Amino acid sequence: MKVIITAPKGKMDRLIVKVAAESDDIEIIATLGTKGRDYIGKDTGQVAGLGYDIKAPVIDSLETKIEGKPAIEQCDIIIDFSTVELSMEVLSLAEKYKKAYVCGTTGFSEEQIKIIHNTSKEIPVLFSANTSFVVNLMSKLLEISSSALGSKADIEIIDMHDKNKKDAPSGTAKEMGQAIKEASGIELKENAYHSVRSGDIPSSHTVIFGCMGERLEITHHAYNWECYARGACIAARFLYDKTPGLYNMKDVLGI
Repeated sequence: MKVIITAPKGKMDRLIVKVAAESDDIEIIATLGTKGRDYIGKDTGQVAGLGYDIKAPVIDSLETKIEGKPAIEQCDIIIDFSTVELSMEVLSLAEKYKKAYVCGTTGFSEEQIKIIHNTSKEIPVLFSANTSFVVNLMSKLLEISSSALGSKADIEIIDMHDKNKKDAPSGTAKEMGQAIKEASGIELKENAYHSVRSGDIPSSHTVIFGCMGERLEITHHAYNWECYARGACIAARFLYDKTPGLYNMKDVLGI
């Protein structure tokens, strides 16, 4: 499976590069960096901090030619955990070249999400704010709990991330809120979300079901970001032979 990965110096994508480079069934064709940066043209292994070459250059355009052909033509899947702006550009080119697309970027507007959904009619798209297996299993537990408790509980979501996390609430918190809505019909109000941005916290999500005289808490803590990187590569394997459509990590898990 041949892949292109975006943002090889990013905290998530550099880990995806590491996991992919260590995988026997994944070949990194190239990685996509920011135009004008001094690492464009260098080997991805060095740029991502692996300490060795992996024979995959950092390019500043998916249409950059490698051995006479646009890089994007040579890949099967693009894995993208970058910025909203870059992701929309990558999505457009993925559609143009009919390439599968794994997207873990967060912070999209409703209009941009509509574009992603529409594009999935043309190419296979796996769109998930969180690629951790355990977080997605947690969403299943939330569906069960909210369906059973319904209006009997006051439901609140706390998400904690590092100080550089841009969106609040997190994309994962919003997905959890959506899971609760779909299972119980209860739409959480804006003040039911509580976001903490502090230090270098990798990721933590807690959903509280507050009842009279008791409460239920369902929590996930990530010790580092590698669980998401591994999930991203597993998601890419899942998407490899899929037909056009919109997929998520629950599809990968089969739940």
